[in-house]
Amino acid sequence: MKVQTTSWSSWRSKEILIREVGEPGPIPLLIRGVFGASMVASAVQRTDSTSAQGISYHVWDAGKRRVILPAGFNSLDMARRSVGSAGSSGIGPWKVTRLAAEDVDLAIGQMSGRGPWVLRLTDGSAKTLHIVWNQRKAPGCLTFFGADSGTGEEVSAPQHTQETVRVSGPGYLLLDADRWSLDID
Repeated sequence: MKVQTTSWSSWRSKEILIREVGEPGPIPLLIRGVFGASMVASAVQRTDSTSAQGISYHVWDAGKRRVILPAGFNSLDMARRSVGSAGSSGIGPWKVTRLAAEDVDLAIGQMSGRGPWVLRLTDGSAKTLHIVWNQRKAPGCLTFFGADSGTGEEVSAPQHTQETVRVSGPGYLLLDADRWSLDID
């Protein structure tokens, strides 16, 4: 099923409803920040009587970042933060775009990238990932978001600059590092 691309934008901090009632699985999103400000995007599970906050992502300046709204969370709280001693809250609106699964790169073969990135796993067979973080100079973080993984499962070792991990899809991989390279068996 192809999901229609939806986007939200605002000049202010705001909570946006991403997931309709009964919609399963993690949802890939693209966040565009604001020139001269930072954004903190936090997953929220809101019901009529309660609210629970999950994973948070930071977007600095006018950068773009792909993130995942985990299964079990329905909203994204976008908090605009001022930066610097002048306390500027930036220029322009932020934007969040919901991506269809087909818009997310499929995790196959040899891949490399810069900055946080999201990859898609399509089938239930286990995959072995050989990862090099930051050209072996600093560790990175790999989080797997499966259909029922809630806030996601961190599958990388915290201090490793090179590692091998196994994951089983379907789902999404969030690679968080300045640079990463990946070889998938």
